[in-house]
Amino acid sequence: MRLLWFVSNTSHLEALRKLVKRVGLADAQSYYHQSQDLVVAPTCDCVEFKVDSVDESLVRDAAKEARTDYLLVRDEYPKLALFDMDSTLIQQEVIDQLAAAFDLGQQVSVITERAMNGELDFVASFTKRLSLLRGLAQSELDTVAQHLSLMPGADVLAANLSSAGVRQGIVSGGFSYFAEQIGERLGMDFVLSNTLEFRNGKVTGKVIPPIIDGAMKQKTLIAEASALRITLSETMAVGDGANDIPMLLASGIGVAHHAKPKVRADANHCLNYQDLSALVYLVKFSMSDASLGECW
Repeated sequence: MRLLWFVSNTSHLEALRKLVKRVGLADAQSYYHQSQDLVVAPTCDCVEFKVDSVDESLVRDAAKEARTDYLLVRDEYPKLALFDMDSTLIQQEVIDQLAAAFDLGQQVSVITERAMNGELDFVASFTKRLSLLRGLAQSELDTVAQHLSLMPGADVLAANLSSAGVRQGIVSGGFSYFAEQIGERLGMDFVLSNTLEFRNGKVTGKVIPPIIDGAMKQKTLIAEASALRITLSETMAVGDGANDIPMLLASGIGVAHHAKPKVRADANHCLNYQDLSALVYLVKFSMSDASLGECW
């Protein structure tokens, strides 16, 4: 297994030194990966340990106290990466932005929050929210698209994964009108999202089936892995909402990124402090870095 500990300041490294002694990692093979070693530099460095086993509860507590993140993953490296879009690759929930343009922002945002927390059925809540947008002009979509901002580290992660030959895709419960633009911006290999229905230049309040929900995200992960002839252990998925849980649990490395409480509780891996660029360290390194054994 691989234990990755992310370092963006000296306190993170000091916390790791204490942890190494506490959990008996001093003799484990370790490497210090630095941001400048990547095609595009992430915002943190990473110390990697090769381990047979480790008390993850101690690692989790130490990371939380130091306000950094770690990943304890199997030896397989990802060859496929799937991403949610809203509040994962971008900082906004597009449906909330559309609702705000229609003066329904607060009403729709409350429903979105409950759905992403797993308190409401995704398809039912999505259908309800979308119906409220009936009559929204297509020009309003263009205005919203112009103000969407990438999540910190998203472009860095995408560039490095592409350089490593990892196939990348967006699987979004949002709308293809926006997801395709974000996918092109990040150089994604494919995009799967909901297609809005228009009539006379206005939103009808419906999408063209099928609706991309949690089950569809999981199905897409499995289908893409099969097409690449790789195992699910060689896949990565990243998301923040309850509808991402199926693909997070099905993938070899499912990462809840700055996620809702239910998602953090259910996911096997979390990124709570570092930005998306930290995930670049999941790709394969040459391991030419000097061993850090003497530092512990």
